[in-house]
Amino acid sequence: MKIVSTIRLGLLPFVQESLLAEVRHLMLVNVLLVLLIVGFSAGIILVLMRRAMRERVEAARLTAMGTATARILHQVKNPLQTILLHAEMLEDDRMVAEAELRREIARAIVGEALRMNDLLSELSAYASGIGRRLNREPLPLHTLVRDLAGVMEREAEQARFTVRVGPLAEATIDGDAYFLRQAIGNILRNAREALGERPSQGEGVLEVSLRCRGAEAIIEVSDNGPGIEPDRLSQIFEPFMTTKGKGMGLGLPICREIVEGHGGRVELRSRPGEGTIVQIILLRSPIGAALQPA
Repeated sequence: MKIVSTIRLGLLPFVQESLLAEVRHLMLVNVLLVLLIVGFSAGIILVLMRRAMRERVEAARLTAMGTATARILHQVKNPLQTILLHAEMLEDDRMVAEAELRREIARAIVGEALRMNDLLSELSAYASGIGRRLNREPLPLHTLVRDLAGVMEREAEQARFTVRVGPLAEATIDGDAYFLRQAIGNILRNAREALGERPSQGEGVLEVSLRCRGAEAIIEVSDNGPGIEPDRLSQIFEPFMTTKGKGMGLGLPICREIVEGHGGRVELRSRPGEGTIVQIILLRSPIGAALQPA
């Protein structure tokens, strides 16, 4: 018995060590199993999150497409209805017999056709997007701004608002005159249309200036129109977003795209009831900036 007890006592450490090794093995297996389950669960969660994100992006895209389509159809439908109405009026012999009325109807048809052409041109300009190729060359920016401001001054004589031009600092940039004319023209048209929506009291004023700040040339267009509400201001550069009853809301997105294509930026500030200030900031050409005073 003593010999058997001695043998059992001698084997006890080996048995304990074997049990501990088995426990450690089981713990390792359990840890690996837990990690596998956690990893698998994380993978499933990641897949579901990506799917949800794709669905949100798709839903946002479809919503944007729906908004754009509705806006385009609305803007095209209105002039078509006007053209159809006036065309039907021409079928009335009594109206055709009066020369002045006939000319008035014809002018209305031509006017709506031109409006539709402008809408489609704006849409085409936006659709060209990043495919737009800029033909950049030394451009006297002050001359371009002066010419566009002159157009506004001639329109102001009939629309009964005041245009104040200046100061116009001399600034030369490397730019595409055609597209910059389009961008600046969009800003000026927006300001002019804003003045048409202001209350009748007081004088409508549109101001245009050009100044230099270091290596930058800053075109500033301001108006004392109705301004833009804060909740719309953050969305003002989004396509098909407009505060006006007409137009597709592509003028500012096109303007920003053109300016950013020139390495510049567009900044806008507005207060309801006070008006809006838009700045187009472009880089002056290195040679011009060195020769011209800041």
